[in-house]
Amino acid sequence: MGFFTAKHKSMARNNSLEDLQKGYKYSESALRMASYKGDKKALKEAMKVHGDFEYAMLYRNTPEFNKKRK
Repeated sequence: MGFFTAKHKSMARNNSLEDLQKGYKYSESALRMASYKGDKKALKEAMKVHGDFEYAMLYRNTPEFNKKRK
């Protein structure tokens, strides 16, 4: 599947779902704090991190990931 980058796939393989969910929540909190402060640079960086965790969790649901796990 060409939608996910090597980084997303690696994160999905090397971290448990629980770790990915914790990182997602943490990045969500960082997004909220950056938006409260109005810091565009921090907001952009937090959004990249947040997106990486989100895509890694989504990749775990794909048939490609499940096939490689077996």
